Amino acid sequence: MTIPTTAYAVAVFLVLVLPGIVYGVVRATVSGNRPHDRGWTPRVLQAILVSILLDTVYLLVLGKTAVSWVTEGTDTLRAHPRLAALAVLCLGLLVPALLAYLRHGEPRWREARAIGRFPVRVPARGTTNSPVPTAWDQVASRLEGRWVRIRLSDGRWVGGWFATKSFVSTYPEPRDIFIEDQHHIAPDGTIGDPVNATAGVWVSLKDGDIVEWLYP
Repeated sequence: MTIPTTAYAVAVFLVLVLPGIVYGVVRATVSGNRPHDRGWTPRVLQAILVSILLDTVYLLVLGKTAVSWVTEGTDTLRAHPRLAALAVLCLGLLVPALLAYLRHGEPRWREARAIGRFPVRVPARGTTNSPVPTAWDQVASRLEGRWVRIRLSDGRWVGGWFATKSFVSTYPEPRDIFIEDQHHIAPDGTIGDPVNATAGVWVSLKDGDIVEWLYP
């Protein structure tokens, strides 16, 4: 496959391939991830198929105009740069995004206020599905300023103070957690004194490990 190098070739490539990519991103955003979305192959195939379908429709609608844009090359881009940019914006971004939203979303409206006083109705997500793959990804990184304790599958406890220098990994990486201030944990789960000279502790989480966050 030849990599496009000229500005015109890049623009044509975007119009041909971008619709499928945009469609997939918007679909996942409005309707949530499906099980097979976690693999690259189904997502690439979907992007290719959607791009082929939309490009065929564009060709049917625009006819000779679309052919002339491609065959005349950089002359068209130099003569009508704004028209070329508008084509990429509409055909590559807006049309596939709108189709994905209408096909997979459940449009609902909520009231928002512009500049604090004028009510405006804006679209809101109308699906219970979430683009966030797991509950861990949704909340784990937001729970700063709390105690955290982990009961490992072998019965041991690890924990400490989870704050701004702490960190958790999220999808697609395996779950792990860095606790910046490690404390001793009693067999009953009681959090005790800090570990001497602690600079933090890293834990690779396995199935069966239980992570708890506690208010101070």
